Amino acid sequence: MEFPAASASRGLVPWMGLLMAVFLLTLWIPPTTAQFETVMTSVLEGQDVTLRQYIKGRKYTGRETVKFDGSLVIRNITVWDLGIYTAVAVIDDSKIVKGFGRLNVYRPVSVPTLLASNTTVTENEDAVVMTCYTDEIFINWLFNATTLQLKERMKLSEDNTTLTIDPVRREDAGNYQCKVSNPINSTEIFLLNFWIPPTTAQFEIVMTSALEGQDVTLRTQNRPPDVTGFIWYRGLGQNYTNLISYKSWDPRIYITGPAYTGRETVKFDGSLVIRNITVWDLGIYTAVAVIDDSKIVKGFGRLNVYRPVSVPTLLASNTTVTENEDAVVMTCYTDEISIKWLFNATSLQLGRRMKLSEDNTTLTIDPVRREDAGNYQCKVSNPVSYSESAPVELYVKY
Repeated sequence: MEFPAASASRGLVPWMGLLMAVFLLTLWIPPTTAQFETVMTSVLEGQDVTLRQYIKGRKYTGRETVKFDGSLVIRNITVWDLGIYTAVAVIDDSKIVKGFGRLNVYRPVSVPTLLASNTTVTENEDAVVMTCYTDEIFINWLFNATTLQLKERMKLSEDNTTLTIDPVRREDAGNYQCKVSNPINSTEIFLLNFWIPPTTAQFEIVMTSALEGQDVTLRTQNRPPDVTGFIWYRGLGQNYTNLISYKSWDPRIYITGPAYTGRETVKFDGSLVIRNITVWDLGIYTAVAVIDDSKIVKGFGRLNVYRPVSVPTLLASNTTVTENEDAVVMTCYTDEISIKWLFNATSLQLGRRMKLSEDNTTLTIDPVRREDAGNYQCKVSNPVSYSESAPVELYVKY
């Protein structure tokens, strides 16, 4: 027998709130030799990549070459090349063997920016909130150039972008940094430049997450009084090349800049509407509130853009095993980072015989026991959508 056709995707995200039906997985039980597969590969955008034992699974673009050893070379890769690929080995007697693998493509890490709600505080009375502005997912915090050891009074947000210390104490005084990275790029660290805001709440852009193709509104909060207009920029700071537009209270004045694409509109309340967003719109934005006396107040915020989550594919090394003798390895093929495992439609409780890989894509049960028999699934998600694989049923003989 052979592997069934795999659900392959080179996209970054799934369909929001939609569970797609897939056919029940029929598994190939491999011989004692190692399973034919492609090697998972990670590279930076713009590089050439060789996928060993791998044949193209997408439309030929002129950049791909299949070598005699079965590898696939893709020149000048882009983020659109990432995803799962299928390699088919053709045997002399016209039989075929399929292998699957994943190509990860990353962009170089950009320097993060760290802002604090206050840098001069009173012990046991005040709190401080620090926010790391970055497009990266992997964020670590440093204190005086070493890894920050969280105390009871410290709390990190779910995405690690915000550190709250409440209340502060004298031992908290020092230098704070955020360190961002991806799996292959050297990390860059930006020493905290503190901004001391006035006694009122800080003017800022509300962090927003949306699906590609939607219209999105980036809203501001804690707007200062006596505003006469708003200026919006892509990225951090007031760089003219990143100017989107300036809207004055005077209806005759509406200026657009180099970063204006025709999809953006600044509203009178200071919000920015972007129509039909794409992944190229994600990142940090700067809003500038212009005051009557020509003073300005800056606010920063991030827009996260996701693609709908694709249905993951779940494969197992074996589906009929003998209790206390055999092991089973299940692999979830997906482009998503957030992966959870289900057993009989509920969250899998890991036992001592179960082990997950570092990226959660592989579940190993060694040895299997009769209580492990049942249906397994992997569930993948991003902040705005999710999807589940078809179930794989494990049979245990005893």
